[in-house]
Amino acid sequence: MVRKDMRLVEILALSADARERIVGLFEERDLDYVVTDDASDTESSAIIKLLLPVRAVETVQRRLADLDLSDDRYTVVVNTKTIVSGGFEEAWISDAEIESVSRQRVARDELHSKAADLLPQFLIYVLMTAISATVATAGVLLDSLPVMVGAMVIAPLLGPSMATSAATVIYDEGLFVESTKYQMTGLVVALASSVAFALVVKAFAVPSSAVNIQSSLATSNHTSPTFLLVAVALCAGMAGAVSLSTSGLTSLVGVMIAAAIMPPIGVVGVAIAWAHPTVVLGSSAVVLVNIFSINAAAIVCLWYLGYHPTDWRALRETRSRMLKRVLLLVALTVGLATFLTELDGTTLPLLTGVIR
Repeated sequence: MVRKDMRLVEILALSADARERIVGLFEERDLDYVVTDDASDTESSAIIKLLLPVRAVETVQRRLADLDLSDDRYTVVVNTKTIVSGGFEEAWISDAEIESVSRQRVARDELHSKAADLLPQFLIYVLMTAISATVATAGVLLDSLPVMVGAMVIAPLLGPSMATSAATVIYDEGLFVESTKYQMTGLVVALASSVAFALVVKAFAVPSSAVNIQSSLATSNHTSPTFLLVAVALCAGMAGAVSLSTSGLTSLVGVMIAAAIMPPIGVVGVAIAWAHPTVVLGSSAVVLVNIFSINAAAIVCLWYLGYHPTDWRALRETRSRMLKRVLLLVALTVGLATFLTELDGTTLPLLTGVIR
């Protein structure tokens, strides 16, 4: 039988006591394991390896934590590609022991690591964001859907939003601050790049007659039903959270998240360059609604999937912080959605004339 939903857990025991207690835990749980002794010190240190289903890793890590051996052990979880064996019918960990809403989600520590790894090197993130915004602006000016799709593919927007959401649920303030900085910087860089490129196009690159601004700005979706815009963003956030918390591909979800953000930013840049304030306000509101909705949906989804702390005191603190952040995001989203609705109702009849 072939299995892909497995992890190789390697534990470095640095003392004889740690080795004995860890092996005793695995013997008690009837887990299959292998012990590799340190050739230089066979009496104390050892490497203990075992294969576990993804859904059982977190339970084993909690049992190891209960042994209180943090100073005497290191644990490495390796994502395996394929495991071939005839012994998969045996249940290593019973379903009753798996303290999780989702039976297929990765362990809390693995989620933490995946979220942190989604943050690229800062300079690369800034450059890729600027390039993506420029391509999106060109797509708006060309009124070309394929070009805008290209901008979505190269936009590095998934990592910061998912890292912010995971940091909120797991309660990693360092990761939260860093990922929030990424999101804010990315928004500023994307907007500046879009405006700069649009101004260059208007002033030097393309004759006015060669660009149909009415058609270009018609790609703005700020006059679309606000409920549909929020629904798309919420689905993107939930899809990102589910993909991050399982073995699913995050790259495709990243395109969906970029689809909610990059085209409106391109529209904002063009609207600023050609001085259409109504479109600027509307598309800017769409960008912010999408960002807030994606983050709120991902936070709630990860919490529901069971990544909140198990300790009661930590749970209360984390839940309080999460509720404050979610309520703030919801309030901002509702306020902007109301603004979009009013903008649609009061200025839509004038919009066509303004663009012309």
